[in-house]
Amino acid sequence: MILDRYISWEITKPLLIFCPGLVFLFANFTAARYLSQVADGAMSGDSVVLMVLLKAAIALEVLLPIALHLSIVVALGRLYTDSEMTALFACGVSPDRIVRIVLVVSLVVAGLVAYLSVYVRPWANDIRYRLEHQAVADFDFNNMKPGRFYESSSRKHVIFFQHLDQQTGHMQEVFIQSREGNQVRVVSAKEAYYAEAVETEASRGLVCLEAQVYMLPQDHGDLAQATTQRLVIEWGRSSDLVLEYRRKAAPTWQLALSDSSVDIAELQWRLSTPVATFLMGLLGFPLSRARARQGKYAKLFVAVLSYATFYNLNLVAKTWVEKGVVGTIPGIWWVHILLAILVAGLLWGPPWAALWQGRGRRS
Repeated sequence: MILDRYISWEITKPLLIFCPGLVFLFANFTAARYLSQVADGAMSGDSVVLMVLLKAAIALEVLLPIALHLSIVVALGRLYTDSEMTALFACGVSPDRIVRIVLVVSLVVAGLVAYLSVYVRPWANDIRYRLEHQAVADFDFNNMKPGRFYESSSRKHVIFFQHLDQQTGHMQEVFIQSREGNQVRVVSAKEAYYAEAVETEASRGLVCLEAQVYMLPQDHGDLAQATTQRLVIEWGRSSDLVLEYRRKAAPTWQLALSDSSVDIAELQWRLSTPVATFLMGLLGFPLSRARARQGKYAKLFVAVLSYATFYNLNLVAKTWVEKGVVGTIPGIWWVHILLAILVAGLLWGPPWAALWQGRGRRS
């Protein structure tokens, strides 16, 4: 038990450093992205902190496994380089005993990742989508800055204006692209402003003055052009928009009842993250073997590379399932099967694995 607690604590120490460090870096990156949206007037600054926390909670299902993988490589690598592992083997401690300790630690972390992936991920995504929807609903023309492109909440219109009259609030040198059926309408107006329903006598809209209108049929028909002194483009507030279905926010039980390949790929992703955590934890043991005078971070690059390779393969497998390139069986599980074979081969496998183990012991 003393040995179990000692090695478990040696793994936990770097885990308590790596995981918060990765979350901190991710949160900073996410905050920078949202703050740029606040600067563009596309999002309120009040919700930035909550959005960053939600994104960090979602990312934990990815950050925690890599933190565990790196922690095992670094912790056990230090035991090898300080010859503590050699002393343990000389005292009769078998490698299988070390594997059992790593297995228990990996199972504990995998259980936490399972909770994050199955329950926290859809819950956090649901709140995030609602906040983003609310940000779109609260979009105000007064917050727009000249010289930038903005898309309407309905995604039917794109607007760009060169200048803004600070006294009247009117936009100048305005360019608007809209999609109407199979036609694309391009409006170039000298001035435009947002008007309420009373002024437009219909719905709330964007009033364009001295406008040139071009209709571009998508079936390669003739270009139509018109000039008007006043044009009203319907541009209603988005508060009436309905929050559409998002699979990342769907409860896990709902995904389990779906026969859509996209939903099944999302379900398999959630169920596979604890499996991946467990396997990457076990992979850390053979990767940690190092020579006595090697640095304790010598295998860190190999550990990062192995996790990046696995993660990217997992993303590719998920995309293939979503697009029907690979069936829902084997789905994304073939990546985990390959990883399991690799781990088993390095731990208990064929002669080439024994040579790897022997190299680690001699060192």
